[in-house]
Amino acid sequence: MSRALVLAGGGVTGVAWETGVLMGMLDAGCDVVTGVDLVVGTSAGSTVGAQILSGEGLDALYARQIDENHFEISPQLDLELLALIFGELAAGGTTTDEQRIRIGTLALQTPTVSEEIRRAVIETRLPSHEWPSTPLILTAIDAVTGEFVTWDVNSAIALVDAVASSCAVPSVWPCVTINGKKYYDGGLRNGANAFLAAGHSEVTVIAPQTTGLSPLIEEELDELRVAGAVVHLITCDAEAIAAMGPNSLDPDFRKPAAEHGRRQGRSFASQ
Repeated sequence: MSRALVLAGGGVTGVAWETGVLMGMLDAGCDVVTGVDLVVGTSAGSTVGAQILSGEGLDALYARQIDENHFEISPQLDLELLALIFGELAAGGTTTDEQRIRIGTLALQTPTVSEEIRRAVIETRLPSHEWPSTPLILTAIDAVTGEFVTWDVNSAIALVDAVASSCAVPSVWPCVTINGKKYYDGGLRNGANAFLAAGHSEVTVIAPQTTGLSPLIEEELDELRVAGAVVHLITCDAEAIAAMGPNSLDPDFRKPAAEHGRRQGRSFASQ
């Protein structure tokens, strides 16, 4: 039996919640990290994927999330622009390059912090800057062509850049330059990109979507099931959603997000 772990997007609170879920599952004797055959990470999930395969223990990673000291940046949000960008995601994602080009154009035109400042945040997040031995696939989108791309150890790019590009929320963080091209958050295709786990017999999907799963994510999970995979899915419950606050990019909500993730992880493992 081959096992895949899919870690979806969800901002800094998503990083904390996913880490909490994994910690809670481990508390209950359910270790989904050790021996996993593939990890797929999108946006927040790219951070968590790189962290859990770094060799640092989940207890230490969890402790980071509940520590009030951090190196995250609280962004200034243009709500009208975000509404315009996420308006392209009527089905909970994008299905055409044209949609992703429109998002990329807006992302490239919007002033943000510099790539260097943002990269430093990602560097601090990751315990190791080397690609792990366990297969790890991260996702991003070419801001100019709209092409959905995946990064892995064979992509010949730095892990920090791969994670930074996957976490580059358009209009909030700068697009990331890799080999002369600009990339933004792979979650703008859809929040999980679970189709990348195809071919594995057991797939665990951890998705901090506070508004519920999108039709596009549901469709990919159904396709995995039809292909014969056993799919385990955990998403934020109502109590977690209330505690995580209205802004998934606000680092002040990391601790409650992690704590509720741990609670949910324990419950999920027991079931």
